[in-house]
Amino acid sequence: MKKKALLIDAFSTVHVGNGALVENTYKLVEQYYSESMDVLSIDPEPNRGHFEKVHEDIFSRYKGGRIQKVLFASSLLLFFSVVALYSVLFKGYIRFPWGRVKRNLIDLIDQSSVCISLSGETINDHYYPHLYQRLLIFWLAILKGKDFIVFPQSIGPVFRGLTKRLLRLMLGRAKFIIARDKDSYELAQNLFQGCSVEVLFSPDVAVTQDSVALEYSARKSTKPLVGLTVSDIPRAEMGFKGDYLQAIVTAVSKAFDKNSYELLLMPSNYVHAGISNDYKGCTNARDLLESQGFDVGILENRLYFPAEYQGIQKTLFAFVSTRMHVGILATSASIPTVMINTQHKIRTYMELISMEDCVVELCDLEQVLLQKLEMIQRRNIEIRDELRKANNELRQQVHKTIQYVFGVGNVKN
Repeated sequence: MKKKALLIDAFSTVHVGNGALVENTYKLVEQYYSESMDVLSIDPEPNRGHFEKVHEDIFSRYKGGRIQKVLFASSLLLFFSVVALYSVLFKGYIRFPWGRVKRNLIDLIDQSSVCISLSGETINDHYYPHLYQRLLIFWLAILKGKDFIVFPQSIGPVFRGLTKRLLRLMLGRAKFIIARDKDSYELAQNLFQGCSVEVLFSPDVAVTQDSVALEYSARKSTKPLVGLTVSDIPRAEMGFKGDYLQAIVTAVSKAFDKNSYELLLMPSNYVHAGISNDYKGCTNARDLLESQGFDVGILENRLYFPAEYQGIQKTLFAFVSTRMHVGILATSASIPTVMINTQHKIRTYMELISMEDCVVELCDLEQVLLQKLEMIQRRNIEIRDELRKANNELRQQVHKTIQYVFGVGNVKN
């Protein structure tokens, strides 16, 4: 069979972090394995025209209230059971009158030689019960004899016994599972011990993002520009109930003198129509900072592909973020960055680049954030050099791992 890859679970690129995963996964697979790729996305429209072959993911229908989601899950289980049975017993030669999206899923899996999960953090009990439904599709690809690869992503937390058993059953015969941080790597090694799947480590593929510097067009001054991303946070996962926005704004306003710096709010999550919660949070932060006399801008309320977003970041003096992937884009551009640890994966990423001193826990915002912001001002040039070296090492690790996965010794010409 001709080498053909299926990116099986691309999330919406109106979220800049998801866009970074899709774009850089696509680039790496194209470089080392196949120039023929199909992308399944829950939100296909933004990627049509950006990638050659983009299709609607079956999970684009997973929405609505509890009853609608239960009906979807029941329909998916029936679909999987029937397709898995005839794939094993009859090698898939019997066709059933499924709807367009389900038929297309079967055809795409059948036509591919490798299926790749790139969602970033699906293997996580906080995504229950969506995780179990995704696993059915992963398992279907494996039952159909396809090489299944979990591209670099966070593994865990996994705390349910049922989840552990299902993961071993459904992903235990995958080709590779690649963890993007040390904690995930250790968890996956323990979880899949004795299974045939090979567990590997690789940094997040977003560290390979390339871009050119882009000046923010609505600058209000010639002062150095500081970027700030604030967002919704997973309060249940982090066990946090307090108010973090005011603490962030207070620290930023104290650390960066309004006569010396201009500020730019950079929301990372958007919606097709209306205003996302992240954008609202950034708007609130802008208003608070403007009331204190700062020159403040905010990105337009529209989709940003990662190259454009990172291009703007390359013009920054410093960056402050509650979102991981836009923080990765900034550090990969060698921009001194303070990350607020709104998810455990943020600290583990910053540890990879030896920047754990630039991470602030949610419970320490009022006491610690100001100190960290003052530190990246003092050490700005030095931190840029450290980030440049660290990211070069991470990129080499990504390429080395992906080369191994696809059995390639050299980069394709």
